Amino acid sequence: MAKTKWIISPGTLTIYPKRNLRIVGLIFFVLIAALIFYLSRSVQGYSAGLTIGYYGFLLLIPLLLIFVAETKVIFDGNSRVLYKRIAFLPTGSVPFDDIASVEPYQILGSGFNYKLFKKSNRHGRGILVSSGYGKANDANLISFQQEVLPKIDELVFANAPVIPKQTIYDFRFFKEEGGVYLLRDNKIGSFIVGLIFIGATIAILFSPGFLANEGPIQKVLLTYFPAAIGLALLFAATSNIRFDKSQRKIIRSTFAGRFKKEYPFEDLIRFQVIRKTTNLIYSGTEVRAEILLPAKNKTTILNLKSFIGTKKIERFLDEANTILGRI
Repeated sequence: MAKTKWIISPGTLTIYPKRNLRIVGLIFFVLIAALIFYLSRSVQGYSAGLTIGYYGFLLLIPLLLIFVAETKVIFDGNSRVLYKRIAFLPTGSVPFDDIASVEPYQILGSGFNYKLFKKSNRHGRGILVSSGYGKANDANLISFQQEVLPKIDELVFANAPVIPKQTIYDFRFFKEEGGVYLLRDNKIGSFIVGLIFIGATIAILFSPGFLANEGPIQKVLLTYFPAAIGLALLFAATSNIRFDKSQRKIIRSTFAGRFKKEYPFEDLIRFQVIRKTTNLIYSGTEVRAEILLPAKNKTTILNLKSFIGTKKIERFLDEANTILGRI
């Protein structure tokens, strides 16, 4: 199946990241055309107008796939602007100065593709600049990395000014008290819902006849499952994360400080930005800390904060890196 296509010239780079849809569209076109031929010979009694309209609608699906396959991304080095088009239709543009990076992005399963991310929304959906790949040794992928990525660097980043990160003093996501930075997080909703679930279990226990017609397994599930959910929500609602600059530790406390886990700043490997989907629908983005556990020779993940949008994530990371002394 066709993979990423591109055309390189001295001042421009044109990428066709969805050319593989052309073959898919052609296959569907042949299959639907065969289906239409079969239906036209075996099904009778419909008006000519209705039949033509129905067949035309069926053929529209593969034709749309073939049309979308002509999606292209044009890096114009003369105007220093990226242009997006579907065939001959313009769909947007991005100045080179607003391009932050071109990086591999994990997709469903174990595959990945390359996406372009803007400085104004570095952790958003991004702009697709390659087809999907399932293996790192894919010949088309290797050619893409050897030919296309260097050309993007030449056109976009070679002459781009280097703007250093600025130290932050007015924190929006942390509350500072004596060198300890408490991560702000509104958990009142989780606390209230957790109490409601626990209250439901208590109410059921004091009403033994409420589940008189249920089996033993159903009784256990309906009685204690809400309490389990409630305790998990209370656990999350009573936890907090602090960055202690004097001790140079990240401290996670739970149940009003009764349980603590401490991680030295030096063991923080990186921040992970995870885009979540539910049934292929975007459901938020999480920022996590990947931390080394030297004694166990493995890593652990600490969930820091969830975002509904993505535009504030870069600010959050800058604040965290400022506290860590990386900016």
